[in-house]
This record gives sequence, C-alpha cells and structure tokens, in this order.
Amino acid sequence: MMQLPHEMRDTLVETLDEYLEAQTGSPEPEAVAAYVVELLGTVADEMKLDEADEIVLKLESSGELDASLIEMLEEEFESNEEFEYTGDEIVSLVEKVCDVEWTTKDDDEEVEDKDDDEDDPDGFFDEMGGEEDEDL
Repeated sequence: MMQLPHEMRDTLVETLDEYLEAQTGSPEPEAVAAYVVELLGTVADEMKLDEADEIVLKLESSGELDASLIEMLEEEFESNEEFEYTGDEIVSLVEKVCDVEWTTKDDDEEVEDKDDDEDDPDGFFDEMGGEEDEDL
C-alpha cells in the first residue's frame, strides 16, 4: 500500500475535472490515460513529495501491476462501458488499481492521540481531573 496526501487527491480530481470539461465529444481512453500519468508526476512534484520523479513506478509497484499504469488505465477505460469520465472516478480507479491510501494531517494527529490514550485507555485519569493537580 502506498500512502499519499489527501491534498494530492483533491488536486488531481480538480485538475482532471477541468481537463475533462475542456474536451469536446467523448474522451479518448489513450489520451486520458496519458494525461493522468503525466498529471500524477506533475502534482507529486508540485507537492514536493519524496521521489516525486518516480511516483508512477512506485504506484505500479504498490499495485503489483502486470503492465504499466498507462496500459492498465487504457484497458479499464476501454473495457468498462459504464465508466464515467470524472476526476473522482479516475482518481478512485488509480486508488484501487495501485492500492493507494490518502492521508491527512488529522490522520497523523489521530495516531498520536491513540498513542497518548494507551497509558489511560478508559480515560480514568481524565475523569479524575488529573490536570487540575497542577494547581497544588
């Protein structure tokens, strides 16, 4: 599984929606797949992700793909007659195929909060007013 910032997902969806709205007629699967792969690299670079220049390779590795990401996307676009060309649908497809989990800063803070709760899992000391003892 590969973890990427949720902000990246939002940017991808927004940019893809803009790209798709600018298309006249039905989008070409090959062109959309190529744009998605290019966009992944561009957004990763803009967000200054570690090893952004290898994001596509990392995604392919994470999803244990038998073919390149661009080929997998083209195949899915062409074979799924019910596929809707929207930013959210395309990003969800990448997420599923490449085994991506989107993280937020809140997720990181939640992990830290859970670590703090391990010392007092049932909140006993919170109920006792443990912090009020500082006034003594």
